[in-house]
Amino acid sequence: MQRRIVMASGDKNELEQLRQMLPRIGYRVVGEAGNGMNALKAVRTTSPEVVLLDDRLPVLDGMQVAKILTEENLAPAVLMVSQGNKALVERAREVTSAFLMRPYLEDQVYAAVEAAVSSYKRYTQLQQQLNKLQETLKARKIVERAKGILMKQKGFSEEQAFKAIQQTAMKKRTTMKSVAEAIITAYEMEV
Repeated sequence: MQRRIVMASGDKNELEQLRQMLPRIGYRVVGEAGNGMNALKAVRTTSPEVVLLDDRLPVLDGMQVAKILTEENLAPAVLMVSQGNKALVERAREVTSAFLMRPYLEDQVYAAVEAAVSSYKRYTQLQQQLNKLQETLKARKIVERAKGILMKQKGFSEEQAFKAIQQTAMKKRTTMKSVAEAIITAYEMEV
């Protein structure tokens, strides 16, 4: 399977070089751009697996585009950095998945792209786990609040309140969170 790539460079020669190189090493170019704004448009319309970005892109530079890609979780970015621009590498660590120092060889492009895709997949999996844990914690807090209401209103013990919510959820074939939310809503309407 060929990975789908968007490439963006302000240098027409570099774009041509990449246009020839990428298919040879197993990638399919699905979009290209000569500036940062067009790079973002290409990414949003083609949903690539990775984006190669020139650090010197006009309009929005490669680092700005990489920051947007990261914040919006659109695709991993490989920043193509000019020799002697190590300060940029230091600043860009938070927003890019991999770097390529010019001049680069096919093997280096392949390694950078694969590293970017791999780290992006790990990041996405961790983000999904974090979201799931946050939802679980939120649900537990809601159930705890509903238990407190049942304990106060009905004189239940904590265990009895939990069992009441659990049994209602099973009976109604819904989640404990939904039952807890209904208890909280009913209580708030009474108050």
